[in-house]
Amino acid sequence: MNTGPIIEIEGGEVLANLAERTITGRLIPFGEEGRTNVGRFLIEHPDDIDTSDAEADPSIISLNLDHERASVVGRGTRVWKQPDGVYASWQIARTPAGDAALADATNPSGRRRRLSGEFGPAIIRAGKLVGGHAKLWGSALVPMGAFPGAMVLAADTPDGEAAEPVEPAPADSSDEHPTVELPALPEDVTVVTPAGDTALYTPEAAPAEDNPEEEGGSTVTATATDVLAGAPAALVPPTLAPSAPAAPARTQSRDSDLRQVLAAFATLKVDRGNADAMQVLAALSDVKTAGNGSLLTGANGTPSIVRPSWVGQLYDGIEYEREFIPLGKVGTDITINGKQGYTLARRAATTGTTEMEVTASTGTWAGDKADISSHSGFTKTAQSTRRNFAVGNDLAREFWDLPGGEEVVLAYLRLLVEEYYIWSDLNANLDWITAAGTPVAPATASYSAEYPDAMGMVIQGILAVKARKGAKKRRDVPTFAILNELAYTELAYAAGGDQHLPAFVEFRVSTDGSGTAETVQLVQGDTGIEDTPSVIVGARPAIEFDELPGGPLTIEALDIARGGIDKAVHGYLQTFSVRPEAVVLIGTADEA
Repeated sequence: MNTGPIIEIEGGEVLANLAERTITGRLIPFGEEGRTNVGRFLIEHPDDIDTSDAEADPSIISLNLDHERASVVGRGTRVWKQPDGVYASWQIARTPAGDAALADATNPSGRRRRLSGEFGPAIIRAGKLVGGHAKLWGSALVPMGAFPGAMVLAADTPDGEAAEPVEPAPADSSDEHPTVELPALPEDVTVVTPAGDTALYTPEAAPAEDNPEEEGGSTVTATATDVLAGAPAALVPPTLAPSAPAAPARTQSRDSDLRQVLAAFATLKVDRGNADAMQVLAALSDVKTAGNGSLLTGANGTPSIVRPSWVGQLYDGIEYEREFIPLGKVGTDITINGKQGYTLARRAATTGTTEMEVTASTGTWAGDKADISSHSGFTKTAQSTRRNFAVGNDLAREFWDLPGGEEVVLAYLRLLVEEYYIWSDLNANLDWITAAGTPVAPATASYSAEYPDAMGMVIQGILAVKARKGAKKRRDVPTFAILNELAYTELAYAAGGDQHLPAFVEFRVSTDGSGTAETVQLVQGDTGIEDTPSVIVGARPAIEFDELPGGPLTIEALDIARGGIDKAVHGYLQTFSVRPEAVVLIGTADEA
């Protein structure tokens, strides 16, 4: 592997995802003059830079801070080319340094919110990268609009030669007149002090005096261009070409005003309290944010180059959590034939198929060789039912083949999975209504006037499940109650205080549609009755809900003839009504 010197080029701002710990953005620009640690040059064609290794194994592209290769905070997960540059995504390390870097990148006032690519060796001719030998090696998070000090120099090689990049000569130690030996005259020189002050110098070349003892050359002088102190160098435009005459002293023209305004904006991004930058913006009365010709609106109302920040998919409320399936026994015992089972009951010879109710005299024996009672037994079988769910689309394969579409498709598939969870939960609610059967009239005469009827209905339902009359007496323990909207609203508005509540049942109700009554879970939902308050009370073992392990399936198939990819979400809900006797509905049926 070639280990030549590395070029650092300013890419673009990052798109960071704090939840997924990822960073994405343009790493190397195409077709525009880029700022690098060796000056400005153009990468004209995508083939001028080699990203084959990085695309084959993006993990080789580490992400560091400020081009400090010992400060790695992430590893590449994807590298690709687009018409405007090389793009990449990184997974941020779960380390303190990674946490800090990710938080900084997602903060609008963060310090390091710009990407910078590392590649080489570089051969530059006439201000363009040529040869296609430069290989992408690494990447860095750097301050917005700024760069660390230069590390290597790329030679501007005359046509016909293939010179390797050269190392810079050591700078002169003089504070006033530092000297740097370069293979060619740069367009400009940017000086950044440790205090953050920045200045741009434009070299002026003058012919050397004739001297037979010396080789031909040129003497370089530099003219300083006024730059706002502390402004990042990235927003200072190039001034004069190397062979141009020295620039005259600038007056306060509109061009220089605009440069100072842009520099002031850049400074305030990283230092919101910078007094010099705020003074510049306050002094220029013609700098506006709206209207024809403003900085945010182009001339004659044309769109500005300033674009809103792209934040991706917007917040769409909390994720749906199922309420009615968890009220039953949840499992994954689902098969194509479903479940079957039976219950065993006894009956007296005179009752036909009716279950025999146990009384105080049932089974009593006179003794002394008298005949004993004799019953007969019979079974009742139960069979589960299954509901099937499927939603899908035939997608153009461009969504997967080309960058930019996969994220939207994946978000859409997540939406279909959520649709399955909502669908299955609503069907589970219907199963509880079916199990409850015919409503039992509210025993309003037994309710206290100190609390609403809905509270009395919950108590009545709890007592009914605990102590059903007949052969199944006191065989179930209630675990939940589903209250329709009218009943739940009554409980939510019920007056507090011990004097207004039942003496032996403790109610806790919240405004999110849930609560408790003793150990019974309260849930707002459908009871099959809408006109008046009503309540379904039941025990968890009454119904078994089974699904595929891991949730619904995502199915994929190729539509080769039409250039498409079929994506679908399939799910199955198996309902096994084990003991409907353990579910009761308290309320008055709606009038037809």
